[in-house]
Amino acid sequence: MHEPEEMKSRAISDRRRQPTPLISRYTCLGGQRSCIRRKEDRARYVFVDVYSPRLFMALLLLLILTVIDTYFTLALTKEKIAVEANPIMRFYLKHSSTSFIEVKFFISAVSVLIFCLCKNCPITKVSVAVAIIVYLMVTFYELNIIFYFFPHL
Repeated sequence: MHEPEEMKSRAISDRRRQPTPLISRYTCLGGQRSCIRRKEDRARYVFVDVYSPRLFMALLLLLILTVIDTYFTLALTKEKIAVEANPIMRFYLKHSSTSFIEVKFFISAVSVLIFCLCKNCPITKVSVAVAIIVYLMVTFYELNIIFYFFPHL
């Protein structure tokens, strides 16, 4: 890449020579970059440090659906109406309800954090949408089972 003369004569190096790291002081303290402005930056992956309310709502919905799924799974397995389909989570559920909840929340929280940090990656937007749709389907399926076995609710 060709640098203009004024760039070569600077006493302080240009901060834009290196991309913003995944985790920096701006990740938690906030910054100003909310989108990728330069055309040449769009060709590579760039992290930003200001996140949209739309992303916040999508990730919050995903966490809420995870909590609902956890509650329904515990209720249905306690009544011996259903079994946990995921073998890893089934292991923790057999160990104790507390370990099941902790592992489920930890995995969900880490996933949401990764979705948030990688929000500009094209597959992230698709993955968040797919995760929400899958959790909605699972939640409605669990509700259907609950209303079938407990019609008085």
